[in-house]
Amino acid sequence: MSEFRKDPVLNNWTIIAPEKKTNYEILKDRFIKNIPEKDEKCPFCNLNPEEFKVLLKYNFVNKENWDIIVIPAPNPYLKVETELKKEAEGIYDLTSGTGANEIIIESPEHNEHIEKMSINRIEQIFWAYHDRIVDLRNDKRLEYLLFFKEFAQFETGQNIHPHSKMIATPFIPPLIEKEMVEAEDYFSYKDRCVFCDVVKQEMKEGKRVVSVNPDFIAFCPYASRFPFEIWIMPVTHISHFENSPKIVFYHLAEIYNEVFKKIKKVLGNIPYQTVLHNAPLQEESLEFYHWHIEIYPTLECQSAINNGSEMFVNPVVPEVAAEALRTGNIR
Repeated sequence: MSEFRKDPVLNNWTIIAPEKKTNYEILKDRFIKNIPEKDEKCPFCNLNPEEFKVLLKYNFVNKENWDIIVIPAPNPYLKVETELKKEAEGIYDLTSGTGANEIIIESPEHNEHIEKMSINRIEQIFWAYHDRIVDLRNDKRLEYLLFFKEFAQFETGQNIHPHSKMIATPFIPPLIEKEMVEAEDYFSYKDRCVFCDVVKQEMKEGKRVVSVNPDFIAFCPYASRFPFEIWIMPVTHISHFENSPKIVFYHLAEIYNEVFKKIKKVLGNIPYQTVLHNAPLQEESLEFYHWHIEIYPTLECQSAINNGSEMFVNPVVPEVAAEALRTGNIR
């Protein structure tokens, strides 16, 4: 039987509708089956760092070359060199394309994705995130850095070499701003962080938990918008990713690797997106906000109900998704 579930963070509603069959069986035949070690058409497999303004380079394994590298996007749509101008066109607001648009190439190997990576490599990827935040927050024009990954939109020409992207903007993105407003309202009313309350509830109930370690919990949210949606959240309160203690990045790498191994075992080379939700650059420590990572496997296409109302229809019950990921068996 279907039901409405309310997200305690965004106050959005999701329809959990197990009667609506997921299109996983239809889509899985279009997933990429085998990813080669190298792809001659891939721009990152034969990357020459000398051709780019290298922002960061890590050589923790491959001393001869590079293991993780951060470069500006080849065709950036935002640039730090652009003067920040804010204008009005009648009732409309216009801001210049001031910001940053970067690529974090996570491995020289074309098929070394998260589930195959060493914990050391994954930890260094998160340190790359950290280092870019610390550097770019010195530019007081920039309000937010958004880190995200998109993997394998089926068998298209998309580059699936392991990499993530970052954009820096002179404003807080609307979804993050809404998340912060709702979290601050919750804190004002209850004098507690909503994210901390979610962590306590999920730890107590356990039925939506995918994995836990000393610093993190991975779980399928109560009002998951997407089938097999997973959040990874620190178990202790911290608003800014970059202010996390050093050991936290190692434990984050551990649970991140474990979660993607579970996803791969249950769903295969499924397309997915990940996004780091972090506090704004120019804010001090926030008692009402809690950084976290959101993972969205792509089993369903966006529909008019999603785009027109921000009300999602999820055909996979979150408790069922979490059990499948924990046990390795999908129902």
